[in-house]
Amino acid sequence: MAALLAASLALLVMLGGMPGPAAAATTTSTADTISSAVLGWLNRDRAARGLVPLRNWTPLKSMAADRAARMAEADTLSHAAAGGNVGTELSVRGLQWYGYGEIIGASTYPWGSQAAANIYSLWKASSSHRPIMFSARYNYVGVGFIYRSASNTTYASIVFAESKDHTGAVARNGTLSRTGTTVRFAWSGHDPRLQTHTAGLRSFDVQYRVDGGTWRTIRNDTTRTALTLASRSHGHWYGFRVQAADRRGNLSRWTSEKRVWVP
Repeated sequence: MAALLAASLALLVMLGGMPGPAAAATTTSTADTISSAVLGWLNRDRAARGLVPLRNWTPLKSMAADRAARMAEADTLSHAAAGGNVGTELSVRGLQWYGYGEIIGASTYPWGSQAAANIYSLWKASSSHRPIMFSARYNYVGVGFIYRSASNTTYASIVFAESKDHTGAVARNGTLSRTGTTVRFAWSGHDPRLQTHTAGLRSFDVQYRVDGGTWRTIRNDTTRTALTLASRSHGHWYGFRVQAADRRGNLSRWTSEKRVWVP
C-alpha cells in the first residue's frame, strides 16, 4: 500500500492561466458517492468540534475533480500537477473568494470506500491538514476523487473556499385555513447558516392562484409571515406558495402549492 499526502493554505491571488482537466479512468457515480461520503465525514468531524458544516459548492466540486484528474493523468501527487495555484484557478473560473485552501492525497487501497477512508484517515491524522479541514473561516467546499487504473491509484483533492453567501434561502409553508369566505395563510423561512458570511434572511414573495390558474404575486419582498384574504368567491380552490430571499438576493425554491376550498 502506498499513501501520500500534501496540503496547502494560501490567501494571495496570482494571475495566470490554468491547464485544462485531463481524463482518468473512473466511474462518475462511484466518484460522486465517495465525494458525498467524505464530505459527510468532514462535516461530522467539524460538528464534533463545534464548527458549522461546510456547504458543497458545485463549481468548487467540479474544480476539485479536475484537479484530481490532472494528478491522475500525470500519476503524480502534487499541487503543481493538480494545476498549480488554487486562487488563480478560482479566479479563472469566475468563483469569488476571500481565502482558499487545498488538501490532496493518493492511495493504492481498492477504489471506492476503502481508498476514500484511507485517504481521509491520513488527512485527519496529519498536523498540516487538520487546520485546513477544521478551519473556522472557510464556508464552502468541493471534493473530488479520481481513479487511475494503470497504477491502481486513487487521487483526491478537496478545495476549500471562504466566499460570499451564495446559498439560497429556505421557505416553508405554514398553516392555511378558512373561516367562511376568509382565507388565512402563514409561512416561515430562514437563511442556512454558514461558518462565515451568512447573509441572513431578508424577505418573502407570496403568490396565489384560483382553481389551478395563473400564479399572481400578492406580496412582494414582505417581511411579514402571514396574510388574510377576505371575501373570496364561493366554489373555488385557492392555492398559495412562498419564496424566500436572503440579504444578498439568493432565492429559495417556491414551496409546493397549498390549497384550500371555499364552498
